[in-house]
Amino acid sequence: MNKEIDERTYLKFLLQYLGVDDLKQICRDFEIKGFSKLKKSEIIDFVLDSLAEEELKELLQQKEIEIISAGIDLAIKKINGEDRESIAEIKIVNRSKHEIELKFKGWNWETQSYLSINSKNIVNPERDCDCKIGANMGFCSHFWIGFIYSLKQNWFKLKDWTLTALPVDFEKKIKTIKLAEAQEGVKSNGIRETAVLIDESSSSAKIMKYLDSSITVYEAIITDIVEKESEFQGNITTFFMASLGNLKLGPKLKKASDYRETDTENVEKLKVRISDKLQNENHFINGDKISFSGKLVKDNFWGFTVKNVRKITKK
Repeated sequence: MNKEIDERTYLKFLLQYLGVDDLKQICRDFEIKGFSKLKKSEIIDFVLDSLAEEELKELLQQKEIEIISAGIDLAIKKINGEDRESIAEIKIVNRSKHEIELKFKGWNWETQSYLSINSKNIVNPERDCDCKIGANMGFCSHFWIGFIYSLKQNWFKLKDWTLTALPVDFEKKIKTIKLAEAQEGVKSNGIRETAVLIDESSSSAKIMKYLDSSITVYEAIITDIVEKESEFQGNITTFFMASLGNLKLGPKLKKASDYRETDTENVEKLKVRISDKLQNENHFINGDKISFSGKLVKDNFWGFTVKNVRKITKK
């Protein structure tokens, strides 16, 4: 594979993924002295300036697939909702140039990312990211999510990709990742298009397409319910967290006549946050069959949870 950027520039992109300890280990492996007090960006430049051409090739051979694979694996975890950071939104801001904006949410942070892969820039695509790796043109997991999304949009072919090597099983890894049909290609009067990536092989695939959206749980059984407290700015709030089983759910409808059985999903388990007021009014216990509407979110502690529930009906 012939890259159209020089080896030093490519290695600088690549090494952004590594932490300081890993970079210092590279210095030790190649017997480079004088790195102990340097910051990450300084160590990368120091390594690249210190190594001979043959050593740069050796370093690339040692680290390229390892780094690329780590970024791709983390990207797939985010797509599956298995990471502490989840995909909040992917928007097509310019379809002709294949420009997309991605938003990610963590416990108390957000990350914004941008990518454009087209025939004119495929040798070194336009990209930007708020994370430390991507901000320095490194191949972060956010980049790889954009890469997979662009590939699934058929905006480029893998045979034309020359910037990085890819794991031999890359196509197998992403085979089950699809664009969610329900939202694919939605646009009107200049509104930016939105779509979602779903890994159909993931156990959470059925509910991932509803993430950060309003849903209706048509039926569910409470399998466990516990009282909890949260504190914010000195104020303590009591709430109840219920574990649910045997759910039937779908998108929240504007009117009852919009209901379609084909739009619903059967899900094994989910959690719902119940306010102290709702619990006191209804006295929910294990075994209760309930229905309700609310917003599905990915909570870093509780996992997939329905919040903002105002009414719950016992069945």
